[in-house]
Amino acid sequence: MAETPLARAAKLFLMRPDDDAARLRLYEVLSGAELVLPLAGEVEGEDVTPETVVVGDIPHVVAHDSISAFAGTAPRPTATLSGLALAQMLEGQGAGAALHLEGMADPLLISPESLDWLARNLAEGPQRVEARPLALHPPKGLPTSLLTTLDRRLAQGEGLATAAWLVAVDWSDGTRGHLLAFVGARPGAEETLAAGINAAVALSGSEEVRLDVTFLNEGDAALARIARVGLRFDLEDPVEAPKGPPRLR
Repeated sequence: MAETPLARAAKLFLMRPDDDAARLRLYEVLSGAELVLPLAGEVEGEDVTPETVVVGDIPHVVAHDSISAFAGTAPRPTATLSGLALAQMLEGQGAGAALHLEGMADPLLISPESLDWLARNLAEGPQRVEARPLALHPPKGLPTSLLTTLDRRLAQGEGLATAAWLVAVDWSDGTRGHLLAFVGARPGAEETLAAGINAAVALSGSEEVRLDVTFLNEGDAALARIARVGLRFDLEDPVEAPKGPPRLR
């Protein structure tokens, strides 16, 4: 099984535990990762109880970064949710997470304080703005770390839109920043895509960066202007994967 982005981020963090950039990258990847949680019992309606282990007198919810961890074992109830959803679910409960990652013999323990921090920092989510773009320019000046994070986040959004364009913008309120325009987003995917980009910026370590998100259709007049100066990211539909366990909302 190929190593997951979360496993790569965890290994980098373990090699450089005092590196703020490595720690932020771990949290950023964790927030968008899809985790598989073995359950302590059968699902009854919407009520589920995840499996936990106690480490140092602190309960930790068990989570895996791949369904392949259960291959060859007896069928058991599981649920999936994002790392951010797990942090929000456990916020303030004094529980951590024990992450079982591809290629790692021991689970990575995420403390209750770290999960609380992640939930708080992404609690507000993306904000709506009313400013209009006055002029568009090629993207310029964004930190390499943020571009790398955006590339990874957009890869996670494959199939949710056909493409995304990044441009620099002069706004009608006198500010300058960047705009990421998603094209052909699937119905209902807008909130997921916007939240992912918000997390990428918030946890990239890039201070004072403004990156707005908009959604366009292929025929929108603004798209032609953006395409003349923007950087395109293709978000092609992935090959349809087998259905996994039920999602935990």
